[in-house]
Amino acid sequence: MRAGGLEGMDAMARFFFDIHDGTNLCDPVGRDLEAGVILRAEALKVVTNLMAAEAEDARESTLVLSVRDESGTIPLKVRIVCQVEECEQPRD
Repeated sequence: MRAGGLEGMDAMARFFFDIHDGTNLCDPVGRDLEAGVILRAEALKVVTNLMAAEAEDARESTLVLSVRDESGTIPLKVRIVCQVEECEQPRD
């Protein structure tokens, strides 16, 4: 897989959203999206929804979403870290 960027990409292309959270889950289907702002917004929506579900059961989670195109180039990677700290409440 090659690293890339969003500049100069076709207006509409198939992108695959691969998830890395200690295990690797490759997207076999992908989705047709416009490169640039729309692709970025979709990637952020996907990764935040996944993290919300993951954080319910864990105190600390790191999730990486690698967006790749049909050639294997990765134009976008989103890393999100969630740390949940339960604080003691002051006593009266």
